[in-house]
Order: sequence, then C-alpha cells, then structure tokens
Amino acid sequence: MRMKKRERERERERERDCPYLDNVDRQVLNFDFEKFCSISLPNLNVYACLVCGKYYQGRGLKSHAYTHSLEAGHHVYINLETEKVYCPADGCEINDPSLHDIRHVLNPRFSREQVLHLDENRQWSRALDGSNYLPGMLFNSRDS
Repeated sequence: MRMKKRERERERERERDCPYLDNVDRQVLNFDFEKFCSISLPNLNVYACLVCGKYYQGRGLKSHAYTHSLEAGHHVYINLETEKVYCPADGCEINDPSLHDIRHVLNPRFSREQVLHLDENRQWSRALDGSNYLPGMLFNSRDS
C-alpha cells in the first residue's frame, strides 16, 4: 500500500515538473487544420506535437506520435479531443497552467453573454503566433 502511494506522488511530481515545456512553440500551432494524422490519415486518437505543430496518431510505443517524439526529440503533445497534454517518451500526462492558453485556442468556449457582445468589441487581441487581430473579424492576407 505504501509503495502505491509513493508511486502516485512521483507521478504527480512528473506531471508538474515537465522539463520539455520550454520546447513548446506556440507560433507553429494551427488548430484550424482537419484533425488527421499526418502519416496514416485517421482522425481517431490524434495528437498535435506542441513543438512542430504536426498531427500524429496515438501515443503508445508503436504509434506515430511516439516515433516522432523519439526521432525528432519533440516530447510535448496535446490530444485534440480530450485536450490532455502528454509526454509520450516518459509516458506521463503533463498538468501545467502554462498550457491553458493552448487549450483555449484548440477549443474556444464562449458564454452566451460573450457571443451577444462580440460585435461590440473594439479591443485588438494577440494570437499565439504574435499577430494582432480583432476578434470576430476575418482578414484576407493581402489586407494586413
């Protein structure tokens, strides 16, 4: 019983103290693509590499995400459905508040009140890639 408690404590420590979070590159993340594995093309159990932005299926030992993690040294992935972040090489979930902005961009959620007042917003926002935008407005790349 005591051993299980120690294992759980070590797992919680690993969840909090991920050494790979500095490698996350918000500028390459684009969640507007269809959520398909870039190698095998299925749309089930797909993860986005938070280092290069590519999508890979699975996180098991023989999955495309795991292989990419080892070959490229990219160790931080987000499940595109559950929004959970993992390190496939270490086999652990990463729970860090610094990733909340990525989860919000992956699946933005707005209250009814926010949607009703969206057209009234005159304040510019900054995207993950550093570009400025006015929420609710679409621009052609030639316009900017």
